[in-house]
Amino acid sequence: MAIKNVLIAYNGGPASDAALRFAVQLCEKYAAHLTGVLAHGVSNISRNIPRWLSGDMQQSIKAAITQKAEEIETQYHDAVRGALPADHVHWIEVGGNPDQTIADYAMLFDLTIVGQFENLVEADGMALHPDWITYKSGRPVILVPKSYEARNFNENAVLAWDGNRTATQALSAAMLVLETKDKVTVVTVESPGLGAPLEGVDVTTVLSRHGIASDRLQVKKVRSVADSVLNACNQVGAGLLVMGAYERSKLGQDLIGGVTNDIIRKTDIPVLMSH
Repeated sequence: MAIKNVLIAYNGGPASDAALRFAVQLCEKYAAHLTGVLAHGVSNISRNIPRWLSGDMQQSIKAAITQKAEEIETQYHDAVRGALPADHVHWIEVGGNPDQTIADYAMLFDLTIVGQFENLVEADGMALHPDWITYKSGRPVILVPKSYEARNFNENAVLAWDGNRTATQALSAAMLVLETKDKVTVVTVESPGLGAPLEGVDVTTVLSRHGIASDRLQVKKVRSVADSVLNACNQVGAGLLVMGAYERSKLGQDLIGGVTNDIIRKTDIPVLMSH
């Protein structure tokens, strides 16, 4: 089995454009199909259209929303044209809550690519939250930072490993990607809460049986677990971080913070997450 079916959640914003640049490179590498999905819910503008406005005014507002969607589709095709075979490029526009819609579509794809969250004031009905999509879909999602520029793929990856359920879920979800990497560094942040390794087999054993060269790096906690992991990524020159998302309650992390939220906010390299 190989990666052949990639979804890009695309809304035309700068973070979405960065995600698209990454998605095109990914599809070039794997000769995969790329499907762009624009999901748009009810924007604040539409939601707050006064009933007393004339029918013509209401229609003008709705027409502007339709025009925006058409412009985004054109932007998508212009960015992809010439990079991938035409029969490998697809587009879907669908009404509905953007996060839930993308999560639903993600269930049918090998990988889903989403840009970092950005507040689209002019198109709030198209805003995407990669953390929510990861949490709801149960499928691997690659978050791409806004700063990502198209360049040769960095084929070094970091696997953030604590032996818990979401880390093992991420390892399984990322295996097709990890099998194509030159090197994988398994990074563990020292913590008294980590369980003892299993007798006779560990994560590097599993990777080696898939033909993946890996080594271990144990790091001390500096400021936070997220900072420690990201520092390790810089230390080994990683181009991709693989990690489990929301081992603890997402609601709790939203309220008081946590590793997943910190990495989503701070990362400067793509992050493959799975819950």
